[in-house]
Order: sequence, then C-alpha cells, then structure tokens
Amino acid sequence: MRFRVKLHIPFLLLLVFLLQSVQMSAQYDAQLSQYMLAPGTFNPAAAGQGSDMNYSLVNRQQWVGIDHAPSTFVLHASMPFSFNNRKNGFGLIVFKESIGLFSTQLIQLQYAYKKKLKHAELSIGLQGGLLQENFDADEIYIPEKGEYHSSTDESIPTGSLKGSIPDFSLGVWYDHNIYYAGLSVSHLMETSIKLKAGEDATDEENYKIKASRTYYLTNGYNIILSNPLYTVQPSFLLKTDLTAWQFDLSGRVFYKEHYWGGLGWRYQDAIIVMAGIKLRQGLSIGYSYDISTSAVASFSGGSHEIFIGYTKKIGTATVSKKQKSVRIL
Repeated sequence: MRFRVKLHIPFLLLLVFLLQSVQMSAQYDAQLSQYMLAPGTFNPAAAGQGSDMNYSLVNRQQWVGIDHAPSTFVLHASMPFSFNNRKNGFGLIVFKESIGLFSTQLIQLQYAYKKKLKHAELSIGLQGGLLQENFDADEIYIPEKGEYHSSTDESIPTGSLKGSIPDFSLGVWYDHNIYYAGLSVSHLMETSIKLKAGEDATDEENYKIKASRTYYLTNGYNIILSNPLYTVQPSFLLKTDLTAWQFDLSGRVFYKEHYWGGLGWRYQDAIIVMAGIKLRQGLSIGYSYDISTSAVASFSGGSHEIFIGYTKKIGTATVSKKQKSVRIL
C-alpha cells in the first residue's frame, strides 16, 4: 500500500486521505473509545505533558452479553521533571486485558525527551518493560460427538500456558497551543511469545503467539467558538499492524472547560456516545457507550468504558507553568 502524502498537507487533509485509502478491522492491542483522554497509553512521548502529575485509569467492558468478550484495564501515571535545565517526562503503564481464553498483562516504564519550540513542544518517547501472555487451555471446548473432533488429540494443549518477553515502544508527540499530533509504534521487536505449561515443558510442547508491531497516528484540535464558553475538539486515531486497520473519528463539545459531551464513529464497528465532567479537585470522570453497527449487534448490548483521571500540582520552578495541554481534561 502506498501513501502519497506531501509534508505540507495539514493533518485534516491527511485524515480525509486515510478514510479513502484503508480497510480497517480489529487489532492485537487494546481498543479504547476515549483514546484522546489518555494518549500515554499508546504513545510514550505523551508522558509528562503540561506541568502536573497525571493519573489515568480506564476500564472497558466490550460487547456486553457475549461470554469471554474483551475486558480491559489500563492504569497510566506520568509527570514532568527537569534534568540539566531541560524538561523531560516519566511515565508508568500497567495494562491487563482478557479476550476469550487469552489474557495479556503489561507493565512498562516510559521516558520522554522534550524540546521547547515556538508556541509548541516536541517530544520523543521510549517505553520498555515486560509483556506476558496467558492461555487457559483447560477451557477449550471439544464436542463429544463429531467426525472431525477428538478430545484425546495430543496436539491440543492442556493446563495454563504462560509466556513473557521484553517489549518496547517508540513515539513522537507534537503539542501546540491549539492542536496536537502523535505517531508511535508498539512492540518494536515484534517478538513471538512462547506459551508453555511450566518451566519443564519441552520445545515440542511450546505454542507461539506473535506480538505484532502496531502503528498509531492521532491528531486533535481545539476550536474556539464565538461564544467563549464553548470549545469544540475533533480528533482521530488510526491504528494498524499493516494487516488489519482500525479508525476512530471523534468530536467533543466543552462547556466552561468543565463539562463535555461528544460522539464518535469507528469504521464498520460502532457509533460512540461520550460524556464527562472535570471537578475542581483535579478529578475528571468520563464515560462512553459503543453502539455496535456490525453483525455483533445481534448478540451484544454494546460496550461500556469508564475513564477516571486525576491531576496533582507539583511544585517545581524548572517546569514551565505556562504549558497547557490541548486535551482540556
């Protein structure tokens, strides 16, 4: 697939181009409808934005009503710090997701190098840590009757299979006063995880699952209306492993920077309804509901996602207090 994009084309034109050029579906990595609230979960360069310590917690229950449907928990914490009179960012991400008989756990650290530009900030981030995959083979269902099924087939694994690998991600983040943009890639090494039942399992008893390299492209704007009490923020997220594609397009309207509501659209998958509130104590709460538009709508009651964010002021004279993230929440 060829991308004919000139460097001077604005991001919104790139958005239109992507809509016309790709066919999208599910991914290896987690799916979040409120991606714009926690960009550090998929781009390490977003760690340490602004001048405060930020905590984000996301819990997602996908396709409610379907057994073993995806269930996702993400915790992200980040803060800016100064080294040699330069602003840097530090972050921690903890991730757990279960899909079917598989479960994935990830715990990784993030570092972001930041360079101040005119009216903007450019960050380059690196993320590294451990990625673990589990498979509950005892829950495999084998029909008792059937010409092509045998419950005693030796090739069918049994027990709890586990495997882990070192895992790394890389990202770039550009934060302007009125818009942001980010490009990142997860699972840089694209390593296969060997799943085995215990340390004594032989190579013949190993099963492999590949952590596919996944690319993320995101962009968002703040549009100030004639009535200063209202702000509109459109955004998009494109995610792909170059085999499957997923595209989210979202728009939110803020009132007094404390209340917001919005709509989202995920290509060939769902319509998303979102709402949230920012409290004076630094606490933010967001909720989204996915209305399925695919065939899964016949079996599911939709998907629910809750976001909880907390911002804590940190006292440091070396980090500029004037930097404000375009993400109002």
